[in-house]
Amino acid sequence: MGIICTDAGHGGTDSGAAWGNMLEKNLNLAYTLSLNTELRKRGHLVFTTREKDVTFPLGTRCKLVNSHHRDKQPEFDAIISLHCNVAAKKDPQTGKYIAYADRRGFYAIYSEESANSTKLAQSIADQVKINGIPRKHEGMLSTIALGRTLAWIHKTVPPATLLELGFMTNPQELADLRDPAYLKVMVKSVADGVENFIK
Repeated sequence: MGIICTDAGHGGTDSGAAWGNMLEKNLNLAYTLSLNTELRKRGHLVFTTREKDVTFPLGTRCKLVNSHHRDKQPEFDAIISLHCNVAAKKDPQTGKYIAYADRRGFYAIYSEESANSTKLAQSIADQVKINGIPRKHEGMLSTIALGRTLAWIHKTVPPATLLELGFMTNPQELADLRDPAYLKVMVKSVADGVENFIK
């Protein structure tokens, strides 16, 4: 049995990315709740940062993860934050955002400085590939390549990854992300990857 903490990125007054009438926070929550159910069904103990559309500052989430990891026994085997992406630029003439509609694909962000963060991201990215889900950056992107640190990864103690599930600005990928069948495959891929990591 593994002990896992999941995180539905953003929430409440923080909508995350938005495209059309779709808010990232809602997709993040749907995928996280489904992942929680799948992991628990497999016998794992799952903690989660939010189960509703509530405002929950990122710094507070990280502090709670660390306090649980340090003070409770046993410790978290892995912590996973779920997000969705956008790729767009602002037109200086109209002020409207124009999508880079060709950008698509899943990737797991990790810290090269942490062997366990790297292994966790790799394990999930491998399962995503096996299940035929499109990947960007071969399914993995280090925070060094990203060009910045991420609190969920760099200010927490357990092995951590942040998953970008897909691009809301790609019409086909947005349709996929909203498809219950696609959600099921994605959740299975992530759960399989987590299990392979903690074995």
